[in-house]
Amino acid sequence: MINPIQQSYVASASLNNTGKVEREAKTEQSQKVENDRVSKIAEQIKNGTYQVDLKATAAAVADSLI
Repeated sequence: MINPIQQSYVASASLNNTGKVEREAKTEQSQKVENDRVSKIAEQIKNGTYQVDLKATAAAVADSLI
């Protein structure tokens, strides 16, 4: 028979595992999106059609210096 302490531990462990699975799924999805984005940029560079957004790049550099 499971006492209340063991029961709460099992429930807690189950909830923690569910959160871990959800985080892993979100991470996997984020990696897919990032890989797709990188692939598109790589293809544009290869074809010579990639254009650098100088204004956004300059803003990012300036923000990193502040």
